[in-house]
Amino acid sequence: MPITEEDILDRARTLLPVLRERAPETERLRRLHPDSDRDFKAAGFYRIMQPRHYGGLELDFGSQTALGTELGRACGSSSWVATIIACHGWLFGMFPKRAQDEVWGRSADETIATAFYCERSTVKRVAGGIEISGKWRFSSGIHNCGWVLPLVAVPNAEGPPTPHFVLLERGEYQVEEVWNSVGLAGTGSNDFTVEGIFIPPHRMLDITKLTGGPSPGSEVNDFYLYRQPMMATFAFNLVGNIIGVARGAAEIVIGDLTQNRTTKAGAAMVAMPTIQARVAESLAEIDAAHAMVFRNRDEIVRHGQAGTYPDLAARGRYRGNNGLAAKLSVS
Repeated sequence: MPITEEDILDRARTLLPVLRERAPETERLRRLHPDSDRDFKAAGFYRIMQPRHYGGLELDFGSQTALGTELGRACGSSSWVATIIACHGWLFGMFPKRAQDEVWGRSADETIATAFYCERSTVKRVAGGIEISGKWRFSSGIHNCGWVLPLVAVPNAEGPPTPHFVLLERGEYQVEEVWNSVGLAGTGSNDFTVEGIFIPPHRMLDITKLTGGPSPGSEVNDFYLYRQPMMATFAFNLVGNIIGVARGAAEIVIGDLTQNRTTKAGAAMVAMPTIQARVAESLAEIDAAHAMVFRNRDEIVRHGQAGTYPDLAARGRYRGNNGLAAKLSVS
């Protein structure tokens, strides 16, 4: 029987107590706890957006968002890594078939990191492809992956460079242990460097072409996920975690208040109208953020299933609403 999104969310809820226990050690390690990584693999979290052709679950768009709203309740860092690695199955499903064969042909459990921010780079065209060197930052979960997709600017004979994701295998890049953040301390979002690595065309993906419609990966992956407008919908990979963390914080506060917490005068804090009002407001803000994000998610799924694409106004709304959802969660 096929695994459903609700199956995945049930598995996530089952893991919440142990993720809470591991959270301090995850922060100390500055990367995802190895036991959590094993649990996430066993639960299928990393494969929720991976093409079925390559052993993935190929669930609907937004399954990663829903996963974040659950896991974030227990450990924001662990949730971030789980959903980020999961969404890379979606991105890589748009790559040419030959690249996907190289990665998932080895094992359906192969996982991939990314890096959007390049601190410095040299990219030059050479016979049969390009050659890259440089340094990329903030590659979440890179220690848990055997591959990485840095974003590079490929030079053109005429006009500005074109942004591409390129595929690198472990051994073609060197990780620098620099992640010492206060927030999301356990995501292992370290830097990596590359020196003179050749990239053939099948390991390159022009992201300016991912605006809605067939991608190179559509040759083998016919599901609508791999025809999505990438930049218009990418924030859905992140915002679920923020909502989940807010929900988890609220649950901690409510739990604390209900444990007979009193003021110095002996009054039960849980019975104070000002506290009740603030808690209610916070819960309403979280619910509003969730409703807004998942209303748009449902619209994206309907478009995908119908073979249509959101217009420019809708794409702008998705990005604006996700930003407001994050702001409400922080509030």
